[in-house]
Amino acid sequence: MQLTRSQLFDQIWQEPMGKVAETYGLTGNGLAKICDRLNIPRPSRTHWTRGQDARERRPALPPPPIGLSEAVAIGERQARQSPGMRKRMDSESRRDQILDASASIALEEGLSALTVRRIARDLGISETQVNNCVGGRNDLLSALARREIARQESRRRNRVGRNSDRHTRIVLSTIGYLHEAQQRGPLLQMLLRNPEVKASLREERRAQVETGRAPILRHLTGTGAMSMESARATTAALTGVSLKAGGIVASRRAPLAMVEQLCLTVMMAGVVSDEELMAAGSGQS
Repeated sequence: MQLTRSQLFDQIWQEPMGKVAETYGLTGNGLAKICDRLNIPRPSRTHWTRGQDARERRPALPPPPIGLSEAVAIGERQARQSPGMRKRMDSESRRDQILDASASIALEEGLSALTVRRIARDLGISETQVNNCVGGRNDLLSALARREIARQESRRRNRVGRNSDRHTRIVLSTIGYLHEAQQRGPLLQMLLRNPEVKASLREERRAQVETGRAPILRHLTGTGAMSMESARATTAALTGVSLKAGGIVASRRAPLAMVEQLCLTVMMAGVVSDEELMAAGSGQS
């Protein structure tokens, strides 16, 4: 089917991507990739799950990428793959494809719509292929949560690694975490509310938290100015503040700017208080 970028832009802002995609014989994930390639802004994955007043404002349509026209050719031909082509996809790429499709379904329709049968149907593969790549439904949900956590942690490390000043690193880490919570947090929160996912990740998350806290605890106790018990208590308190703020942002219960300001104020006050305690302890010793 031939249509213009403007027509496609109008369609994806009038109804969910998955519904538009069905009219062209595509998956929601496939249509999203086409929009990205054509520089067509699309609603976030949580756009249609919010109330009318909380939805994003539709942006202006930017010009097409250099070398591409305003005309778009789209339809069954782009979605269809022969069985031979599907078999040539390596297991890692297939796994990523399954997780991408799962994330889209969960954000657009909720976890109840996310089943092995649904994923297989949307991707045009067998349920056995889905099971071979990710296991059963609970395994799939856990794998999706692990990927979201890993991506957030990778971005956090990249941000804080750019600066050696401790205060700046804390600010960058906090701001980055809250922005991640706004963009990707709804999916992770949805997954971590699932009892099976929580149970399967409990030990892994505990180990990750301990690994993340280790350098902070070394800093606070290194001079002997603060006991390990006090260091753990203050670190847990500030971590709790950050996680609570992230939950508020992810659930859209308050504007990002307001939560960011309040969270940073509390976090930096806690950091300054810790440094004063350390200075006092060093002076006494």
